[in-house]
Formats: sequence, structure tokens, C-alpha cells
Amino acid sequence: MKDAPGVLHDIRTIRDIETTLEEAETFINRVKANKVRLTLQNGNISISREEMAKITDLVITLERSGKALESSVKYLRELMAYDEVTQLFSRRYLFNLLEKELHRAQRYDNSFALLALELDPFTNNPDLKHLPQEDMNLLVAEGARVVRKYIRDSDSAGRTGERTFLLLLPETGTKGALVLGERIRKAVDKTYDLSVGKTAVTLCGGIIESSDPAATDMAGLLYLIDQKMAEARAKGPNVIVK
Repeated sequence: MKDAPGVLHDIRTIRDIETTLEEAETFINRVKANKVRLTLQNGNISISREEMAKITDLVITLERSGKALESSVKYLRELMAYDEVTQLFSRRYLFNLLEKELHRAQRYDNSFALLALELDPFTNNPDLKHLPQEDMNLLVAEGARVVRKYIRDSDSAGRTGERTFLLLLPETGTKGALVLGERIRKAVDKTYDLSVGKTAVTLCGGIIESSDPAATDMAGLLYLIDQKMAEARAKGPNVIVK
């Protein structure tokens, strides 16, 4: 399996999360079981040697468990943020970034563009009804590689469907988004060696600007994306519409 390294990485990550969470749980249970008893003598708090030993033990365990929790949060964020096949942002994480960028644009009167893309292995291969999962993974991984090659550090790209991507382009207008879209489209437009044989693959896409009157919230943006992609599919294949 070509995606075996990614699967093994996820398995190791989940095991690490389980281990660190178990350590944190152990600490919590020790705190519950070793409640420190303080006594008040002549207005001063008194701690026995036995109780002080408990505190020392809990502090040492807390330090270790704190590091374990920190590692768990890191691993969980990684699993939440990235798509395992493309190593682009996941749909959920990208939409979170998009919502933040929309609020920022509205507050500071900044602009951004969205470039929605869809791989198309079927239009030029009418006899091809579906692709095996391994072939689909290969295609979307290659599409993601091309996307990463051309986007800027300030851009954010994610996988939003089986063969769709969405690029968030801050401080970018239609012209800049179209230039980027054409570069990606031309790089993807070629024949691939798949398990079903040589397959011609194209790409269509659509551009949405934050200045569009309908782009007032996430629902409006998602509606615009759907509409623009429907327009691209109707005009396609192999076209970027603005």
C-alpha cells in the first residue's frame, strides 16, 4: 500500500496519545487517593513529614504528567489539522481558518480570495466509472504536491472532499488567484500511470472573492463555492472560472 507510511504514522501517534493520557489519568487518580491533610496550630498551617512526602511525590508526578498532556495536545492537534493522504489541512481545520479570516477581513476591511479545485479523472475517460482507492489516493497526493509547490507561505490549503481542494489566499484578488489556479491546472493536466492503466486527469476550479455581497458569513461562502464549482464543471473540463 502506497499510503502505508501515513497509516503507520497515525497508529504510532494514537499509541503515543493513549500512553500520555494514561499517565495524566494516573496522576489524577493519585491526587484523589493522596489528599494532603493540613492542620492548623496557633494560627499557622502545619504539615507533617508524611504529608510533605505526599506533596513532593505529587509535584514530581505533576511535572511528568504535564509534559504528557502537552504531548497529547500536540498529537491531537496534528490528527485534527491534517489530512492523512495529502498532508494538507483537513476540511474542518481549513474552515476554521476561513471563518477567522472572514472575521478579520470584515473588521479590518482586508480582502482575500478562495480558489476551489477539483481533480477530474473521468471526463476524458468515459469508460472509467470509478477509481480504486489506491489510485484516488495517488492522484490527490499528486494534486496536493502541486498545490504546495505553488502556494505562498501566507496561503492555506486543505482537502475538502474526495478529490477537491480549497485554497485560502489572504490579500489576494481575482487576478492573483487566477494566475495561481492556472499554474496548478497546467501542472496537473497530464496522463498518470494508475492500476486501471494510463489515465488522463484534468482539473477545474472556481474563484471567490471576499468582497462578494453574498460572502457575509460561512454559509454564504460555502454557497458561493458550490455555485462556482457547478459553473466550472459546466464549462469544463480543464478550466478555472472567476
